[in-house]
Amino acid sequence: MDRNIALKISYDGSCFHGWQFQKNAYTVQQAIQDSWIKLSGEKINIVGSSRTDSGVHATGLVANFKTSVKIPTDRIHLAFNTVLPEGVSIKAAKEVTPDFNARFDALGKHYSYYYYHSAARPAILRNFTAHITGAVDLQKMQEACALFIGEKDFAALADQGTPVKTSIREILRLQISEYTDNIICLDIVGTGFLYHMIRILAGTLFYIGNGKIDSKDIPRYLASKDRTLMGKTMPAQGLFLKKVYYQRVLFGQDGLTDFYKS
Repeated sequence: MDRNIALKISYDGSCFHGWQFQKNAYTVQQAIQDSWIKLSGEKINIVGSSRTDSGVHATGLVANFKTSVKIPTDRIHLAFNTVLPEGVSIKAAKEVTPDFNARFDALGKHYSYYYYHSAARPAILRNFTAHITGAVDLQKMQEACALFIGEKDFAALADQGTPVKTSIREILRLQISEYTDNIICLDIVGTGFLYHMIRILAGTLFYIGNGKIDSKDIPRYLASKDRTLMGKTMPAQGLFLKKVYYQRVLFGQDGLTDFYKS
């Protein structure tokens, strides 16, 4: 009987054109599936918890696939890493129930967005942060975070993309802090996110910080559902998928209780 294997995956988004398979571009999904064929000769269909865009990174994306290959579960991630390209690494593997689906069973996700605040653009961190300049009031950005927390219609924070049944989502935690010198980190945990929602939220908070948007207008802007009133869509390279949460703990501190206390 085939085993259902869950993987915890880390990758450098600058090496790929997103997660999902594309006919004319190299993606993380293709890299993993091709590597398994090279390793075992078996074709698989791997299901990812998130379909990250080109340039977006991950340190904790979860995926699953079914296999008849007899490699011990605790060796699968090590075997994968002998054949995967350098920009992606499998951090852990775990056998899960036959009906587990990394995408549809996810309760929510934790993302981080990194701004590089400096007059001079970054060189070493250019693929992992978004460069911002000028005066920024971090306290104003921090105070504005509360305006986005809760279950709301976030249509004003979505670019046009894949149609969705509803634009209502729930943000459980949103905070922004000085990560290191020159780097500001935005952390967000929610049940799900609309197309470019986090990158637009990052742009909106940036505009609040530099005075282009007044935080007192945010409730009205959200109610309007008007995308043009919010901040710009920030670049993809500042965004990281950190963790995916499930009903039961999968890879550590990612279960139901962790999700609601995070």
